[in-house]
Amino acid sequence: MPTCSLRTLTVKGVSILLVVLVGCRGEVPGPKSGPTSTASTGTISVSNPPAASEETAFEIESDFLPLSLDQFDVFGAEPETWSATADGIACTGKPKGYLYSRKPYQNFTWRLEYRFPRPDNLKDEAKFKGNTGFLVYVTGEHKLWPMCLEVQGKHIQMAAVKENGGAQPVTVEDDDSARQKARKPVGQWNAIEIISKEGELQVTLNGTPVARSQPDFLSEGSIGIQAEDHPFEIRRMRIRVD
Repeated sequence: MPTCSLRTLTVKGVSILLVVLVGCRGEVPGPKSGPTSTASTGTISVSNPPAASEETAFEIESDFLPLSLDQFDVFGAEPETWSATADGIACTGKPKGYLYSRKPYQNFTWRLEYRFPRPDNLKDEAKFKGNTGFLVYVTGEHKLWPMCLEVQGKHIQMAAVKENGGAQPVTVEDDDSARQKARKPVGQWNAIEIISKEGELQVTLNGTPVARSQPDFLSEGSIGIQAEDHPFEIRRMRIRVD
């Protein structure tokens, strides 16, 4: 509690009563720190992340469910390759490997934002080699890389669609002009939306349609995220089962 004291000062025969406040200004208690708990996710140990800052505060759409690190298993990369952040996942990029969801998906809308750290000496965006990928319909044996379709996270091919791991070549409509206009500079957040419907993929980049693939023999499986030599962050990752 604040305390106050009274003192008398005499100036030229006149007594002046002073009220001296000692600690009368209230103090605002700082945040309380508590113990950090960990949750085991198979081969991944996830620490409780700090609260999100106002800059990244985000209200998820009512019909979407959040996706977090503890909903995935890891192949190839080390558990330390991946870590939980306040609102998503951080990846060191090394060694190569990928996360894959424990739950398979078929018809869905998958949304997320991601960014690569910008090198201090980067002058030409076209020469930036930052790379990752968002895997769809992961099936069969786990290997580098598994049989699946991939929505490119590579900066220069952002939101393109390709096949992996021996999957049959997929027919893709790709608009590189739209990609170049929609893509944000290295270091900024780019938003990816992947819509799957009976094996067909539609991909938008920052709200702009960029790629569309025709249905193939793959139409259901785990979703995943690649670690491919380059660090990156993901936030606001969520999914809706359609």
